[in-house]
This record gives sequence, structure tokens and C-alpha cells, in this order.
Amino acid sequence: MTPHTDPAHAHAPHAPEVRSEDDRIHTGKVVFVGVASLVIFFIASWIASSYYLTRRADHGPLPVPPEIGQSKIGLVEQTVFDLQVRGQRDRAARLERLSSFGWVDRDAGIVHMPIDRAMDLVAQGVRPAPDSLPQDATPGAQP
Repeated sequence: MTPHTDPAHAHAPHAPEVRSEDDRIHTGKVVFVGVASLVIFFIASWIASSYYLTRRADHGPLPVPPEIGQSKIGLVEQTVFDLQVRGQRDRAARLERLSSFGWVDRDAGIVHMPIDRAMDLVAQGVRPAPDSLPQDATPGAQP
């Protein structure tokens, strides 16, 4: 049987052969676009920097904000962490208070004593008299 007389191919049109293009990159066009982009970038940068320098010369130098040099601006620490000593000073002051005698309220006769001495006294069973405590304090309560 010939293809012309085959009933399966009788109504099928003859399809042309499909061809695909070769994959080619136009290197010249890619290089041109890259170089043109760089040239435009440098020209735009030169124009922007010239404009900035002209505007800066018209207005003079900017004033120095008064916050410069302060260790804390708003809630943000501005000092270098390695040079930060505020926490060490605070800790030293607290340790000094814990290891010294001093008045809490001279009028009421309330003093503070070194924590080690106070713990020794509590361990020995020595407690302050209830009438010597302030009115808002209770024996054994934590300050």
C-alpha cells in the first residue's frame, strides 16, 4: 500500500519540516550594552557629585549637632563597648554600699551595714526589734 492510498494518511496535510535556529550570542551587542551602561553610570555620578558640591558650597558647612560627644543619645549608647565603663562604675558603687556602714534614714535611725556582717548576725539569730523597724517594713521582708 502506498502512502497516498493509506486511509490513515489520506486526510492528514503534509507538514513542513520544522527547523530550529542555532543558539548564538551576539557578543558585540552584549559588550556595547555593558560599556554604554558604565558610561551612563559615570556621567550620572559626575553630574550628581557636581550638583552636591555646588549646593554644599552655597550653604556652607553643616553645624555640629550638640549631641555629638555624649555617651547616650535618646536610648542608644554611642560609646565603643570596649571603652564603656558606666556598668563597672555602677557595680563598684553597689559593691561599696554592700560592704560599708551608712545611714538609710538618719531621722528614723535606720542604717545599712556590710552584707557579710548582716548575714553573720542573722545566722546567729540576732534580729532587729520590731519597734525599730519602719512602719511599712515587716521583719524578714526583703527590701
